Amino acid sequence: MTSDSDENNSTRLASFQHRLGAELLDSAICLLTLWIGWIIWSAVVWTKGQTPAKQILKIRVYSEINRQPANWNHMAIRQFLLILTLILSAAFLNLISFGIMGSLVIIAWYILEIIWYFTKGQRSLRDQLVKTYVVNEG
Repeated sequence: MTSDSDENNSTRLASFQHRLGAELLDSAICLLTLWIGWIIWSAVVWTKGQTPAKQILKIRVYSEINRQPANWNHMAIRQFLLILTLILSAAFLNLISFGIMGSLVIIAWYILEIIWYFTKGQRSLRDQLVKTYVVNEG
């Protein structure tokens, strides 16, 4: 068993760029597979604390509570929060005809996520809400 200091030295949190790359790659996989392939692939890899893009990029989500890879339920909640944000953003944009205000809301959300990431120890707002952290295993 390793001590806390040994564990902290061996755990490298995923960088902002790595996590952004995973979000963009997941989006591309969704578009290319018309969501169907991404959903099927996700149903399998969520049990390992990953999304399809996280699996490709060798990063994994861990539970803050038990320090084990996030389980399927944890991953489903994390993804649901992201999808809910995107749906609410899209609904808001439709209500105001894709105007400047809608764009500002989307930009504000991502600025909040970036600020949160850099001020809360490399953890996103979603990580804080569902008590997870993302590790670079590559």
